[in-house]
Amino acid sequence: MRFKLFLMGAAAVLATSANATDWTGFSGTVTGGYDYSDVKGIANNAYNFGGAANYAIANSGINLQGDADYSENRTQHVPTDTWTTGGAITLRDPMFAVGFNGDYNTTRLFQQRLNYGNYGAFGEWYGLDQLGLNPITLRLRGGGISGTIAGLDRDGGYFGGGATYYVLPQLSLTADASHNNLSNLRWTNFEVGAEYLPVATLPVSISASYVHDNIANLGQTTHSDGLMVRLALHLGEGNSLVDFDRNGPLNARSPQAPIDGLSALNRPL
Repeated sequence: MRFKLFLMGAAAVLATSANATDWTGFSGTVTGGYDYSDVKGIANNAYNFGGAANYAIANSGINLQGDADYSENRTQHVPTDTWTTGGAITLRDPMFAVGFNGDYNTTRLFQQRLNYGNYGAFGEWYGLDQLGLNPITLRLRGGGISGTIAGLDRDGGYFGGGATYYVLPQLSLTADASHNNLSNLRWTNFEVGAEYLPVATLPVSISASYVHDNIANLGQTTHSDGLMVRLALHLGEGNSLVDFDRNGPLNARSPQAPIDGLSALNRPL
């Protein structure tokens, strides 16, 4: 409940402090992908599908966003389903975006139900293109995590940041890092990747990322190395990744429990 109350308060704050922009109407993304990771020699395969929608209120700078995602992780042919739903409210300007977000995650692991929500703030700064150079986006985020594990209340938090550099309007490079904890579980995530929009008039991009996680739970530690591949359909105005990334739904990169690492550790939370 705390992250829901947090979002309600955030909406009231932003509603009184918006700057005017000319971004209006709906935009969105639909994504699908495959993840592979290796944990202690055990292969993990995950398939995911999701989407996000954003509505920019005219002459206010305020944007309302909703998102949903489903993923199935298979470790040694044992499937684990995870559902995520959430949203964000943001204040946007040609030079920056700031917002508050919240998500709710539910999964079942080792016959235990893991339900948790995250709530926090995030910001993006857009630079260099005003100087005639290739655009760059810098981002920061942080917040809390709370939920129930096997009927017990647990709390934690997260923080992270990253950067995206646009080599071309249709090609971007991204690096990101974060630290997260939920009760006994702690994990640190590092990611580097690229995204490419092959045809400006066809709003479909492909991305690939290398991901490294360090995971600790109940005195056990491990790490995972993996590859993520995504296809994304971008809805709304624009013909470049810069347009879609800055004017469409923003990726707040909310924390998600490392199901692959927990499965390999074979320990409950």
